[in-house]
Amino acid sequence: MPSDQRKGPRRYVAHGARIAYEGSAELQDCRMVDVSAFGARLELKNVGLIPDKFMLVLSHDGRLRRQCAVVWRSEDSMGIEFKPPFPTKVRTRI
Repeated sequence: MPSDQRKGPRRYVAHGARIAYEGSAELQDCRMVDVSAFGARLELKNVGLIPDKFMLVLSHDGRLRRQCAVVWRSEDSMGIEFKPPFPTKVRTRI
């Protein structure tokens, strides 16, 4: 990436996530290494096999997820943009 064109500040994290995409029943494991309100950077194997649009599953139960589009790719990581609509908060009974 020649210059930083981010829409907002990133926060460094080490959070496991999974990629789900149409046409595949399997989930691809990845690691989110930084995140903002607008997108994230993911590290994973086989970056070139991931489609340009996919669902990023952020919770173990699958409730927290984001529609994503790939902005850039390198050999072992990629930058993604979160796409609307963003989910509303899930209400749970206590």
